Amino acid sequence: MDRDKVLRFLALVHIITGLDIILFWAGFYSGILFPLDLLAPRIPNFEGYYAWETSFTLPDMVLAAAMLWGGVRLWRNTRDRVGRSILLAASGGAIFLGLLDATYDSLHGMYGLGHFYSWVLLMIGIYMPAFGVASIYLLARDEK
Repeated sequence: MDRDKVLRFLALVHIITGLDIILFWAGFYSGILFPLDLLAPRIPNFEGYYAWETSFTLPDMVLAAAMLWGGVRLWRNTRDRVGRSILLAASGGAIFLGLLDATYDSLHGMYGLGHFYSWVLLMIGIYMPAFGVASIYLLARDEK
């Protein structure tokens, strides 16, 4: 496949992922994704979980900003070294975020809440590390 097409696709997926992170937090705090009245009784040690989860808001916003910034730069110019560097850093952040979420969620029963939110958490735990690894692979392979 054409190198520029692959890198533009990668840039687009980073942009979409960055927007999805922002939408996750909008849904979380609005109660659409995380209805407190339904989920609080289902989550053991709810106060601790809520404190844990909300501590990710700022780091996730920084990750989203990096994905958007790097993605737009790479979309405009597939040879942009700054955009590539930003996306490499963001990809490492995605791996860390996804593995951290997956570890916590699997150890603390978050996948068995009987609510759509559990599926969202599962997708974060699978998608983010896989996407991060794939992105690093594609960006590093292109350097050769």
